[in-house]
Amino acid sequence: MSSHLANIAREKKQQWLNFRQERSLERENWTKQVHELYHQIKQWLMPLEKDGLLRYKEEKLPKSRVSHEMDDRNNLTIEFFNGETIKLESVDLEIVGAYGRIDMQLGLRRLMIILKEKESEWILTERYGLEKTPTYDFNQATFEQIVTDFVESFS
Repeated sequence: MSSHLANIAREKKQQWLNFRQERSLERENWTKQVHELYHQIKQWLMPLEKDGLLRYKEEKLPKSRVSHEMDDRNNLTIEFFNGETIKLESVDLEIVGAYGRIDMQLGLRRLMIILKEKESEWILTERYGLEKTPTYDFNQATFEQIVTDFVESFS
């Protein structure tokens, strides 16, 4: 066996190890970002929780069978007094056009909470099509308006 082949194989192995380590650090950062967002949402909803109007359930879904690298997906379910729920599901990081995405389901309404870049602010959009869709800052005011609209729809 030529030393040239061995050198190339060693170099490729090191590149692969470096990539795996960087990927692991990115996943840790993404998980941290998701937990921080969920904590912020709970802070915004704390008055409703204190009044017994809602409760939370956090869970991790098992690793995807498709991607063995993917960490557990972190989910947050907000359950209201009448059983209606808001479900937040951490989809993944490094999605097309953004650093990461969380899907939010309120009844039949689906929204995407997107982190465009690693150290940016969260934004919100409602459509899943390829056309240009409006985005909004995901902050307390926009979240409260979305939740208000949802609660007003209760029978």
